[in-house]
Amino acid sequence: MIKGLGVDIIEVNRIKQSIEKNSNFKKRMFTEREVEYCERFNEPYTHYAARFAVKEAFFKATGFKIPFNEISVENRKDGAPFIHLKKEIKGNLVVSITHIRELAVAVVVYEE
Repeated sequence: MIKGLGVDIIEVNRIKQSIEKNSNFKKRMFTEREVEYCERFNEPYTHYAARFAVKEAFFKATGFKIPFNEISVENRKDGAPFIHLKKEIKGNLVVSITHIRELAVAVVVYEE
């Protein structure tokens, strides 16, 4: 049964500016694994924006109030994204991400 649905869209440039202007932004918003993943790419800001959008969609779907850096957006071996949380939750999360040079979009479904 679907308990919640969250959608978010973010401009990649907004995340890029936040990272460049605030030295603590990455540490507050992303896990070490996410930073390692994003920094592997020539254009890391697109991937940071996608992960940020997933986290915003997660909050909208679940209503949970936890720190951004306690939510890790990771990829399975087949490339499919999933959410890893420091604390276990009751239910299942389904994630979809898409991005282009300027925008990142994420959808999270919270099932119980």
